[in-house]
Amino acid sequence: MTYRGVVSNGVVVLKGEKPVEGTVVDVTPVVISGEKRVISTTHPAIGIWKDRTDLPDDPVAASVLLRQRLMRRSHE
Repeated sequence: MTYRGVVSNGVVVLKGEKPVEGTVVDVTPVVISGEKRVISTTHPAIGIWKDRTDLPDDPVAASVLLRQRLMRRSHE
């Protein structure tokens, strides 16, 4: 079963039928595509780069650098 709701002050407020008290649930944000940009926070890679200081700020340059590092042999 899928429950729907909205986050309000950090708490998910469910609409309609509610799960039984004590039920463990997974919360997955919905992708909103009607806006100027699509936000998909469900992708596992979202946020893993935020604390990296070894990459350039430009995403294309960072991608090129990471690709170069991946293609380099381990003994180089």
